[in-house]
Amino acid sequence: MSSPLAPAPLQEGIPVADDPVILGFGAAYLLIVVLIGVWGWMRTESTSDFLITGKSVGTWVLAMTAFSVIQSGFGFVGGPELVYAYGTTALWIFFTAPLGFLLTWIVLAKRMRLLADVRNVLTLADGMYVRYESDTVRGLTGLAVIVGVVAYLATNLAALQFVMRAIFGIPVIWGLLGGALILLLYSMLGGMIAGVWTDFLQALTMITGAVFVFAYALSFGGGMENISRNLASADPNLVSPFGAMGGATTAVLVGIAWWILFSVGSAGQPHLITKFYMSRDMTILKWGAPIAAISYAVSSLIAFSAGFSMRAMVEAGEIGETFSASEVGPVFVLEQTPSVIAGLILAALLAAIMSTSDSFLNIGAAAVSRDIPRALGRPIEDDRTELRVTQIALAGLTVLATGVVYFSDTLVGILGTIGWGFFAAAFVPIAVFGLNWKGATKEGAIVAVLGGLFVNIVFSALPMALEVAGLDGLASTIMAFYVFPDVFPVGTVALLVAIVLFVGVSLVTQTRHTVPSDLHALIER
Repeated sequence: MSSPLAPAPLQEGIPVADDPVILGFGAAYLLIVVLIGVWGWMRTESTSDFLITGKSVGTWVLAMTAFSVIQSGFGFVGGPELVYAYGTTALWIFFTAPLGFLLTWIVLAKRMRLLADVRNVLTLADGMYVRYESDTVRGLTGLAVIVGVVAYLATNLAALQFVMRAIFGIPVIWGLLGGALILLLYSMLGGMIAGVWTDFLQALTMITGAVFVFAYALSFGGGMENISRNLASADPNLVSPFGAMGGATTAVLVGIAWWILFSVGSAGQPHLITKFYMSRDMTILKWGAPIAAISYAVSSLIAFSAGFSMRAMVEAGEIGETFSASEVGPVFVLEQTPSVIAGLILAALLAAIMSTSDSFLNIGAAAVSRDIPRALGRPIEDDRTELRVTQIALAGLTVLATGVVYFSDTLVGILGTIGWGFFAAAFVPIAVFGLNWKGATKEGAIVAVLGGLFVNIVFSALPMALEVAGLDGLASTIMAFYVFPDVFPVGTVALLVAIVLFVGVSLVTQTRHTVPSDLHALIER
């Protein structure tokens, strides 16, 4: 067993680009990201500007930033990784996530935007305080945001270290630390204004690049028929409807669980749903859902095609497996696509990670500087001071997430599903049900958030922390109480538990509560 304080092994097997075209793309994109950050800093005069861009975002920018904050480093590194390792099991994420955009727009888009007009809300916790008139709900929402942000930010930093290695040839550890430093600088300068416009730029780039990667991947694998034949000969489960994560029965359960988590769970992602606050007006929300859903589906071709073609060629003996699953995406792009395409994809991925991480940092830092103090009855009254405390909180969250990546060897894709699960369990009940059902109560919200956090922390975060500390036996003891297969996502269990608790407690306590008068029309829409 390794030392409890020893960092997780960081892979150096990923090929390094020595092509000036790829280096040029990477350097240019980093420069553009920093310049956008400086531009955002020049336009940021208040906490409202920093967190929700002053309600200035149009249809296409809103849709693109919504899709890109969900795709990010998870889609390019975690996606191919899961497809490579488990075959079609992972497609239950990529085929169902677009449905999540449609669901989220239907149940929350107009309501969240109206909420920003009715009351002065900047964060999800602000909105939940308005709905339930409870500082406890506000505080628990802020706490859940912080916990989920650390897991999700770690996902993006874990992906970032591989991309920095691929482009600039630096050791993975320096890719992690250097990337985290650039991210922190960018985020502290530009806030959400910079993040939104970087999201838009990288979204267009990733969609374009995904089409090219898909074409090259099919060619590399000899066509879909040949890819399927090679995979089936190695393990028929890789191309079965539910994939190879566990046995046949387990794979079915995991596929269904991921369908629930990544469709219904989309409506609980604060980095997505708080984007509705930023909409310039109500009319531009109409086409956002199909634009975001189609964009996500196209960009997912990277994960689908790269993961399958690389695994097929390994199983056929055409290439050696000299890389880890986490490196499949970057390895394929560097070795199997022309320099211009590789440079475009890797540079866009840098932007994706930076802008998505900026979104996480902003909502997490706002929870530290705005939501928790207000819940405790000690709000920061001066706007400029609140802005500065928010920026300081960015640094603390970045350091914490970097530590999670450094000391954990969890797959990027699994880290992503953990972060998604934290948010889904905490916020689907209180946001979706709360803004669509007058019978929702603050007691139901409190119990739901606590229940979702409890399941996720006890069966997901705590065992990971214990394993990092070298206490594998204690981690196994805790997981012995988890009645589902180990690969069954804890986030789905937490989400279902939270929904049941929310509805049950609200039904018992709703006779003592009324909806705030100015929210009646909003909830009835």
